[in-house]
Amino acid sequence: MKKPSKKLSFSRRLAMLAPLMLLAGIAAVRATELHRAETGHLLSLADSRHVENMTCTGLCSDVLLVSDQEPDVKYYEGTTESTCSEAILWANEGREGQIVFAGYQFVDGYQENLRTRTFGLDVLNGIDIEFTLPNSEDTLKARVKDTGEWNSLDSVECNELICSGSTRVFTDRDSGRVKLYDSCASSSDSVKIYTLYQAPEVHGPDTDDTYLVGISLRALPSTGSTSGRVEGAGFERIYASSELKDATVHVVADVGDVTFEFDLVKD
Repeated sequence: MKKPSKKLSFSRRLAMLAPLMLLAGIAAVRATELHRAETGHLLSLADSRHVENMTCTGLCSDVLLVSDQEPDVKYYEGTTESTCSEAILWANEGREGQIVFAGYQFVDGYQENLRTRTFGLDVLNGIDIEFTLPNSEDTLKARVKDTGEWNSLDSVECNELICSGSTRVFTDRDSGRVKLYDSCASSSDSVKIYTLYQAPEVHGPDTDDTYLVGISLRALPSTGSTSGRVEGAGFERIYASSELKDATVHVVADVGDVTFEFDLVKD
């Protein structure tokens, strides 16, 4: 078998590892919170809030605003078009001669990770890997082969007579991002998906409580993005403790073509 190429850029490898790095970061924060709680130094958090009374002004007809923290939560739906869910998959050679098949998918702007699966090197002999994606019950099949690169994923196709899901699948090769599968309507490309993050910030003791609100325009894999967001297209504000005294905080978020207004109400 050819030795895996070292041409794959560091940025692409980092993008593939981003979901695992995020989970590790969350675990580290939780471990720190637990340790401080055990030693009597509790971290400070403002009251949690939820979104009410969402409105949109501007070019809202092709806009979807979803939660960046919870799947299936839609705060504003101005479009009647079906959204296209896009996935990044890879089949990389891991330790001890294993092929690691993994990836993640954006479903209505929310990232969902696929279950990681490992195979022996015999999978390179044209064996099909059957799998489903979070947005669909359709069965797809991937085929891997010795590509001479770090990523051995060669093709993805529908494993049934008809696949009804609205899905695009991509992978990253040495030469760049490649589309392997597409069942999305072209009209779905007009939909702009914004994601809303809202949560109290974590502070040490004797520090004023603050609350972070951010809205980002989601950049899907088809755009070539490795961050998942359109740089410079969004809104972010940190509310100080003096602004959090009332039960309701009114937010006006200008994100360019549209302006979202909503209330953050104490739980």
